[in-house]
Amino acid sequence: MDIKILKIPEITSAGRSKGFTLLEVMVSVSIISIVLVSILRLQGQSITMNETIRFYTIAPLLADSKISEINLNPSNFDLSSSGDFGDDYPGYTWKVQIEELKIDVIESPELTLKEINVFISLNNDELKFSLRHFLNADSGETDE
Repeated sequence: MDIKILKIPEITSAGRSKGFTLLEVMVSVSIISIVLVSILRLQGQSITMNETIRFYTIAPLLADSKISEINLNPSNFDLSSSGDFGDDYPGYTWKVQIEELKIDVIESPELTLKEINVFISLNNDELKFSLRHFLNADSGETDE
């Protein structure tokens, strides 16, 4: 019959056994928490940037479509009109301001233009976009 002798862990000369101290654990946890907070902050910023980029991609297209509507049916728009884009683009609103400009041209008849300003906004002016377009007011008339 063999008798086995169990060894008791040796204590080093410094008076401690192998392992991590409380200070080492606290330092490593603080480093991990700093890294995690930074990652979460970057995630939030990327979501905000994505929404902003999406708005500035869609808004010019919506403004251009509104100007096309005005060119096709100018009688449907007052000097100042506004509305929204319905369920297709929730949160997006538009406002149109039309102003007539008269320009004196030397040795030519007076030139009349319509200045069309289109304003697109998202979520009660959280993000804004504007587009200005000039249209010849006499383009529908024939010269006699």
